Amino acid sequence: MSSSPTLRCGNTLVVFDGSRRLVWSASSTTNYTPVALWPTPEQAAEVLDHLAGGGNLLVMVEEETTTVPMYAEEAARMPAELTERISLTSDGVLSELQIPALDWLPEPLRQRGLRFLRDSARRLAHYPDLLLPPLLMEEPGTEPESADTLDSADTNVRFARRRTVRPYSDDRLAPVSDHLFPSLSYEPYEAVLETTS
Repeated sequence: MSSSPTLRCGNTLVVFDGSRRLVWSASSTTNYTPVALWPTPEQAAEVLDHLAGGGNLLVMVEEETTTVPMYAEEAARMPAELTERISLTSDGVLSELQIPALDWLPEPLRQRGLRFLRDSARRLAHYPDLLLPPLLMEEPGTEPESADTLDSADTNVRFARRRTVRPYSDDRLAPVSDHLFPSLSYEPYEAVLETTS
């Protein structure tokens, strides 16, 4: 029903926060039921282990609360474990499930991501559409140092917000990851410069 909430690009884990976190199960070719919300506690621990091991994390955010519409009968089949984690409203025919943004991150990183969401919303409201890039990025080093944040969280965690519906694939996200988290060795790039000058 939806794409995976995560994507690996080398040493970077890309997480799509929002509607892609909702896991659906098909009981037939036409009946789908939301059954879980990524991440489980084990999956959240894996993300933190990835960061602690020096891995990078790029979080693609949507809104502070993502609303997923569905039929009331789909919502009625959801397991209790899922309904405890989300907010659900229904008029008896249609239901709306609300997914809070970044609730899987440690609180200091979640607050940083929510600040980025608010800042990017102001930017989107302020500038004409054609003057904005398709991907809004959190600038590095914009957050104050805090003893509460994870080690090196200022450098190996970044937030981004897309403005277009263009799909993302490994081929398109890998160069973004390389740009955001450059390696210490630039020899291939320098070699290219030397041969072209």
